[in-house]
Amino acid sequence: DAPLDRRVVVETAMAMVDVIRADELSRLSVCADERCGGLVLDLSRNRSRRFCSTTCTNRNAVAAYRARARGDAGP
Repeated sequence: DAPLDRRVVVETAMAMVDVIRADELSRLSVCADERCGGLVLDLSRNRSRRFCSTTCTNRNAVAAYRARARGDAGP
């Protein structure tokens, strides 16, 4: 048995190969958070995922809420 970190890397690489083989590269994008730059693999049915993690999603939701509360036209 390989260590967990190595298994995660191998499983991730195998998933990427599957995406490439299935010609689903349109499911790959860069995280919509300006401060992140992480990779997003959108496996949602309607291809609506924008952020790489819940951390980025929450950070942007809070920023949008605060902008609305201030009355800004922001994000």
